[in-house]
Amino acid sequence: MKRKSPIIINVPHSATYIPPHEKKYYTTSNFKHELNVMTDHYCDDLYDTGDKMIRFPISRLVCDPERFRDDSEEIMASIGMGAIYTSCSDGSELKAISLKHKERLLSRYYDRYHNRFEREVEKKLRKYGKCLIVDGHSFYDEPLPYEFDQNQNRPDICIGTDEYHTPERAEEMLCNYFRERGYSVELNRPFAGCIVPIKYYHSDRRVKSVMIEINRKIYMDHSLAKTCGYMRIKQDVAIAVRLLEKCI
Repeated sequence: MKRKSPIIINVPHSATYIPPHEKKYYTTSNFKHELNVMTDHYCDDLYDTGDKMIRFPISRLVCDPERFRDDSEEIMASIGMGAIYTSCSDGSELKAISLKHKERLLSRYYDRYHNRFEREVEKKLRKYGKCLIVDGHSFYDEPLPYEFDQNQNRPDICIGTDEYHTPERAEEMLCNYFRERGYSVELNRPFAGCIVPIKYYHSDRRVKSVMIEINRKIYMDHSLAKTCGYMRIKQDVAIAVRLLEKCI
C-alpha cells in the first residue's frame, strides 16, 4: 500500500526498454555500452519508498523527459543530447531521425509523461496544499565524455537543488544526513538542479523539489550486478525521504 504523503518520487532514467519500431533508427555500433552507461540502473527500486512514484517507462536513449522540450532552452541540445538524443555519450552519432519523427517521439512519450506529472502534482496540492518532488538518479563512477564536470573525484552522493523550489533546510538536512551515514556528499556536483513541471516552474512555491544522485559504485559493479552496498543505500534513501517530509 502506498504511503499517504505530499511526496512524488520521479525516476526518469531507470528504464532500458526500446520500442521495437524505434530500434532501426540507431546507427551506433556501441549501443549496448551506451545503454549501460546512460541508464540509472535499479533506481526504480532504490527510490521506492512507498510514496507515489512516476517512472518513465522507456529508455532515455529514445526520449529524455528530464530535459526541456524546446532545444532552444536546453543546454544539452547543443551536443545532441536534448529531449531526443542524436549523439552518444562520447559525441559520436547515436541515431538519425527527421524533425517529424522527433516531434512524434516528443508527443508520444515526453508530453504524456509531463501531463501525468502535472496531474500528480495537482492532486498533491489539492490534498496537502504542498508537494515535494524527489528526483531520483544515479551516475557513472567516472565522468563520461559528454559531461561538463570532468573532475575524477566524484562524491558518493550529489544533491541537486533549485534556488526557487528547494528549501534551504531540506538541502542542509540531506547533506548532513548522508555525511553522518559515512558518504561523501556534494551540492550540485557533478550534476545540478532538480525537476519541476513547467506549469509550476519558478511560479509556485508550494511545489518543492530536490534531486538525489547516487554514485553507481556504491551499489553495483560494471557488470551491472548489485553489490553489498545495495540494501544499505536503499534503506538510507528511504530514511532521507522521511526526513525530507518533515522539512516541508
